[in-house]
Parts: sequence; structure tokens; C-alpha cells
Amino acid sequence: MSDVGHLTATSASLTFPERPPTSVPSLDVVVNGHRVWSIDLVSKPARRARRSHRWPEPLVPYLDGTATITVRDSVSGRTLWATDVALGTSLAAIAVVDDHGRHLAVNKWGRLGRSFEGDATGLRVRILDRLDELLEITREIGLRPFVVGGTLLGAVREGTVLSHDDDADLAYLSEHTHPADLALESFGIERELTGRGLEVLRHSAAHLQVTFRTPDGAVDGYVDLFTAFFKDGYINQPFHVRGRMESASMLPFSTVTLEGRSYPAPARPADWLVINYDENWHTPLPGYRLHTPRATVRRFQNWFGTPNFQHEFWEDSYSDGAAHADGPQRAHLLHDLVAPGSQVLDLGTGLGRDAISLAGLGHRVIALDYSAAALRRARDADRAGAVQWRPTNLVDPRQTADLLELVGAAEAPVHALASHLVERMGDLGRANVWRLLRQVVRRGGVVVLVMDTVPAANVSFDDPTTWHLEVPDLQQELGRFGLHLLDVRRLDDDPRDHERGTVSARLVEASKEGDW
Repeated sequence: MSDVGHLTATSASLTFPERPPTSVPSLDVVVNGHRVWSIDLVSKPARRARRSHRWPEPLVPYLDGTATITVRDSVSGRTLWATDVALGTSLAAIAVVDDHGRHLAVNKWGRLGRSFEGDATGLRVRILDRLDELLEITREIGLRPFVVGGTLLGAVREGTVLSHDDDADLAYLSEHTHPADLALESFGIERELTGRGLEVLRHSAAHLQVTFRTPDGAVDGYVDLFTAFFKDGYINQPFHVRGRMESASMLPFSTVTLEGRSYPAPARPADWLVINYDENWHTPLPGYRLHTPRATVRRFQNWFGTPNFQHEFWEDSYSDGAAHADGPQRAHLLHDLVAPGSQVLDLGTGLGRDAISLAGLGHRVIALDYSAAALRRARDADRAGAVQWRPTNLVDPRQTADLLELVGAAEAPVHALASHLVERMGDLGRANVWRLLRQVVRRGGVVVLVMDTVPAANVSFDDPTTWHLEVPDLQQELGRFGLHLLDVRRLDDDPRDHERGTVSARLVEASKEGDW
């Protein structure tokens, strides 16, 4: 294809020959026939004035090979500019796909994900079938469900599933208003769903996600289940929606049609969509990014918590084909201190190499992580099947309570290894870990920590592997729990250890005269 209007593409950026027409609200960037990215020109007007746009970071690793790159109007599909390019060193055609060959695009979170438009396996129908299933269950248990988010938007604006969407969104209108009552209600709903065999991921005390998988265990899709409630004249739907609304805008529910199926919806759907998105919800904007006001973020986090802090990062890091390495094995640091055949907890196991090594040394190992992708790869690597792999979110006090019971009920001391866990999970989550490990040491167990004490040169909030904790700060934090670091020593198993000031230490009870 000859250049159309001299579109220029490099491995770093796209440069248009001119500013996009004012009549175009959104641009799709298409690589070898598949949309990989969209640029919203309405919500971010400054983008219209720019001719050059850097590729989103998640796309960069894929830009090695040959491609026909097309920029088109998201609404009409009309091609504005196109060019043939060879990027990087590969002679193969560029394909932005996952490990299963499924097409990916940058989604509303700025991450690569599947979308309905890139699927040829019937995902759209399967997701709607699962939405119908969850809708029926929520009705059976006495809830008032209704569709929200992209599911509602697609139904109202087009009558079809949004092609750039990747899941279904369902909420229920609660009669409660107090955060504690709402949380208890949500926990009860979670028990109902898991009791029916569904896989449920908790994002907060007011947000559940039901995960569906293919027969081989790969994620096939999600249906989000949000809590919605009125309080002080505001409608609330954590994590994003909060705005003034009259009850008449919500009840009685109306009915919308999506792909020929009927679903309950707010009485006046447009009122909800303005709060969820903005006044431009009528205009198709595949590149639209949700912006939640800081006050709303703080309110919902304080009311309902964030137990899945950085979960998406770890899922991406451990996803099939992701080039993630956990670093040197640290199993020997614990093995050398405990009796043969001990019961061991490997907290934040990641790819499970330490857990597998400890099991190979004769210990009875329970390995814990909240990343399903990590545990799937760890199980595959555990050819002897010697490790008990346990999905556990250590930020959730209900789940750490189960571990406290396990430690307390054990006939012999239980020991624990936490390698690069505590510096990568945030201070709110660490409090639960310290309570768990305090029980371990009080019962005579040995706890070994490994952590980085120097930040990475490219430290970023978005990448927990670049974070650090300094020993004096951690000692002060531990003092509030009656704990103390002992035998702190620098490690040199790997050049990275030197760069990041990696240390190991034992966790012990503080002396009676100390900071307890």
C-alpha cells in the first residue's frame, strides 16, 4: 500500500500528515487489519492539536515486524491515513495477540486486553449467556439487579454489545446505606456465588468479579457485579460512579434490549450514563478512559478498601508468555533454619520456585499467591505435585484469618518464607501479614524475609518490583506489632541483589522492654 497522506510510523510513535478533521471524534489505529488502540479526541481535546502520538507502552514489545498501519474514523470506519512499514528486525507480520492467538487492544485502563471485535470464537454470546446466568442468580437470592457500564451503554446507544468492550457489567441496588451493612451483604453474596461453583474475585467490599474459564483453564471472560446504593441524595456504585440522582431516575427499573435480549436498567438510563461517563456518552469513543474524581476514590477506598491493590500488574506479569522472572531462589535461607519435614508457608510464591525447592528438600509446603496466572504456571512447574497451591489474598483479613487458624491448630511449629513480598504489597496490606507472622513466631515458627532496600533506577508506582523498604523504617513499623528484624544481612546471589540492596532477615518477637 502506498502512503496515504504520508502517515509515518516508527517503533516509538505515529505521526499524522495533518490534524484530524474536527468532525472526527475518535481515531482507531489498526495494525494488519486489527484495531490495537484508539485515540479519544473529545474527552482530551489537546490530542486533536497533536500530529505525533507515542505508542502506548503495552504495545511497544509487539512492534517488531512488518505491518500495514491504518488510522480510521472510529465512528464511520473511513480510512484517513495508512502506510506499510517494517519495524524492528523481524520479517514476520506484526500480530498483537495473546498466547492463545487471540487479538488484543489497549483497553480503557491503558492495558492490553481482549475485546469482542477481536474475537472469532463466540465470546460475545458466551458473555451474554453468563450475564443471564448471573442475573438469574441475583434475582433468586433476593437482589435487585440491573445492567450498568459498557453493557448499559451498548444497549442504549446501539442495541448491541460494544465492539471494543471485553466484559459485562451488572449491579444490584441495595437497600442498605451504611458501608458496614453493604460490605456484609456483599460477603454474603460472594458465599452464595462460590457455593454455586462460580469463581469469584473480590476487588473491594462492594465489587465482585465472576471469572469464567475455558476447559484448559485460560480466562474466557468476566462479569462484574457492583453494589449500588443511595446515600444523602447521591447514587453510588463503587469503584467509579457517584453523583446526585433522584430515586425516580433509578426506580422503577426500565427494560433495555441488548443483542435481542432484555435486561433491567435504571428508570432513566441517560441520567446514569452521564454520571458513569459524561455528556458525550452518545458519541462512540473506543479510546475513552474513565476518570474518577479523587474525592470519590478516597471515599470508596475508605469505605470498602482495595484488597486487590496492583492485582492487574501481577496478572499481566505472570500471564502466559510474559517474560517475568522471580529472581534467585531463596529456599535455602529457611531450609537451613528449620527441622526436616517441617510445615512451611511460602507467602507470595509467584512462579513457585522456592516452594517447589522446599518441597524437594522434604518440607510440607503450602504456597500462597493472589495471582491466578502465577499459580497456574507454578502448578505446571510442580511436576511432582508436592506443593499445596492455595489462592490467597493476604490483604483480605478474612483470608488471613483462615491462615491464623491453620497456624494455631498445627501440632508443630509452622514456618514461613516471604521473599520480595512485604516491599511490594503496600503498607495497608502488610498489617495483615504482620498479624499472621506474629502468630507464626509466637508458636515457635521461623520466619525469613527477603526484600529490596534500594529503589530501582526506574522506580514507578505502576511497577511494584521497583519498590523498596528501608530497614529502619520497617523496624519502626514492626514495633507496632511487637515484632523485630534479627540477623539482617546483605545478599549477593545475583547482581541485582547488589543494585537493589537486597537483604534477608529473621522476624522475631520484640523484647518485653523493647517497642512492644
